[in-house]
Amino acid sequence: MKKTIIIISLILQFPLLAGCVHGIFHSHPKGAEKSTFIRALEENTSQCRQSIDKTTLPNIRDKIFWTSGLSEPTLAMQTDTSYIQEKEKSEIAKLYQLVDFCQSIYRRTVTSFINDEYGEYFKNHLLSKHQNLNDLNGGMITYGAYNQKEVELSKQLISDLQLLNEKYPAQVRQQSTPYNLTYPNPFTTQRVTSRLMQFLFLDFILYLPMLIL
Repeated sequence: MKKTIIIISLILQFPLLAGCVHGIFHSHPKGAEKSTFIRALEENTSQCRQSIDKTTLPNIRDKIFWTSGLSEPTLAMQTDTSYIQEKEKSEIAKLYQLVDFCQSIYRRTVTSFINDEYGEYFKNHLLSKHQNLNDLNGGMITYGAYNQKEVELSKQLISDLQLLNEKYPAQVRQQSTPYNLTYPNPFTTQRVTSRLMQFLFLDFILYLPMLIL
């Protein structure tokens, strides 16, 4: 009789305990870590914007959309057929420094909160942005072509990161086989970390278009 009472008591308590674990598991990614990540990205963007605004660019500021404070080029910027002039080259040199600064702080934040592999995509993105600047600075492309390419690079970064994110669930699926009847504990540290990373990444994808560079 005593054993029966104990068993009934445990059964009644189990849903409550399971609910607590479930609540902790799902609330954590949406709690402090998640909001801290977004705040860090917002701070990065603010620092980047301030650096651009403080840089003296009298000759090219209105020719390049991200130096003008725009998230995408105007029609005039996309169709600008002018090439770099000698007086503008010193200002283009400053753009390299701005791109380096903005990309480095974004990369550090993403690497810190998610992982190194996501950060590496910013490194590759930086190389592509440098190449676009090289083409503009070398007189190989117009300002219009430069602005159009910058839009393409941003879209490519988003696409690359989305594909990278899809790789992680695929890896989890590959670990399961038809003969594996052992179900892993969904609340292990590895699983929680993976789920947290996915929540962070989804927020990051939504926030990414608002990043300046």
